[in-house]
Amino acid sequence: MTKENIVKLPGTKQFEFGGLKLQLRLDGKSIIAIEKRLDESLMGLFVNGQGGFKLPATNKLLVVLQGANQTSRVSDSDLVNAFERFVEAGNTTFDLFNAIQELLDEAGFFGKDKKENEATNGESLDNEPEAPSELL
Repeated sequence: MTKENIVKLPGTKQFEFGGLKLQLRLDGKSIIAIEKRLDESLMGLFVNGQGGFKLPATNKLLVVLQGANQTSRVSDSDLVNAFERFVEAGNTTFDLFNAIQELLDEAGFFGKDKKENEATNGESLDNEPEAPSELL
């Protein structure tokens, strides 16, 4: 009987992927390794040259998984086979994209959520002024 040793580090996300139980964590070392392997920034995967959204190629998403994975002995070919099983189970590349996006979001790549009106103290330039304004 095999016992799995799972060490839960802060910021580690458990992800079941095509039969693999991955532990994903984006720390400084993994971010640098991923970006070096892709030859582009992680944000560059999702934003095109004009600043619009783009869906990265599946192989690039798998590189992010491999770089963020903290589980021992998971090779590139293991991930490719797991992706095959992932798709055969009815999942899509967009499901994989969403999982990667959640990982990046948890790592702070898309900024921290601010409470509504926190930055403006409840005031907005888009609302109708309640009293006459000197700007109009």
